[in-house]
Amino acid sequence: MTALSEDNKQKVISAISEALSAMDGVELVETKFYTEYGAYTVEALIWRKGGVDLNLCEVAHGVISDALDSVDELFEGAYVLKVSSQGLDRKIVTDDDMRRALDTEIEFKDADGKKHHGTLKSFDENTLTVAAAKDDKVYDRKFITGVQPYIRF
Repeated sequence: MTALSEDNKQKVISAISEALSAMDGVELVETKFYTEYGAYTVEALIWRKGGVDLNLCEVAHGVISDALDSVDELFEGAYVLKVSSQGLDRKIVTDDDMRRALDTEIEFKDADGKKHHGTLKSFDENTLTVAAAKDDKVYDRKFITGVQPYIRF
């Protein structure tokens, strides 16, 4: 099995995104293409407010599989389709990630390496507004790194 060209990968991603748009509130976060155990693999990471469970992954798998049947000619042979959640500890990098993280707890480091955490209230291209213990604080995005969900144990 030969890897897909970048153009064909984009066609596959479009087919998956379009199919998932019919599922209430389900979004495609990322699509990975790789070879594992000799099989070409398409992995779709999905998100839905309130979480992703095994049942949702199963339904999304069927929807995505049907969508990929319509672009089957892009693949030179068999492939494996995997569908899973984006994971609890996936880094928050893009504006779409930020949008999905609104009103959830996040943690990050500032330019001095100091850790902060609080609830993400808003963001724009330059700043993050985080509700901390006492009040909202605005942080300059160019000075923060390692933004990720805050996980309580």
